[in-house]
Amino acid sequence: MRELRLIDPDGYTVPGTVHTGYPAAMEGELRAHLRVVAEREAARWADFGYHAADYQVLPAVPQSAVQLLVQAA
Repeated sequence: MRELRLIDPDGYTVPGTVHTGYPAAMEGELRAHLRVVAEREAARWADFGYHAADYQVLPAVPQSAVQLLVQAA
């Protein structure tokens, strides 16, 4: 299943930015939308040194990969 989310500079998912199950043809449009959200969020937190360029649009990490990382730690 496809999933994209916006991650803030501290590594947290920005609330309301998890998108799942979208058609592959919409990925570029969705990434562009999340970049606009990043600009808005960065402006909201600018007093704390946040910048839109520090936000990341990331796909989902499969649970199996997360489990491997936890086991390796």
